Amino acid sequence: MKYWPAVENAIRNRAQDRQARIAKMAETVGSKIEEGPLEVLRNRDPVNFMQRRADALAQRATNLKNLAAAWEPLYQTLSPEQKKRMAALTIFVLQDVSDAIEQRRDDD
Repeated sequence: MKYWPAVENAIRNRAQDRQARIAKMAETVGSKIEEGPLEVLRNRDPVNFMQRRADALAQRATNLKNLAAAWEPLYQTLSPEQKKRMAALTIFVLQDVSDAIEQRRDDD
């Protein structure tokens, strides 16, 4: 299938960027371990935090747009029934991701 390599590449890029974000968070948390919780809160720079968060969200948005662009040519070749199944699968996957994020927030 000639369209699949672009989709696979976009999926891999998203996964690599996610792993890099997780590693960076782990590094940040690891560097703060020696500080007590109160000291971490006192030394927190909310502007810097918002800038880092915005950068991370922008990267995630770019990755998602790239994935959508990679899927588009393949999607156009699908039959109406396949498009329906893909739509249902997309909703299921997005809900599953949303649930995982919510669970992670509840665990914190």
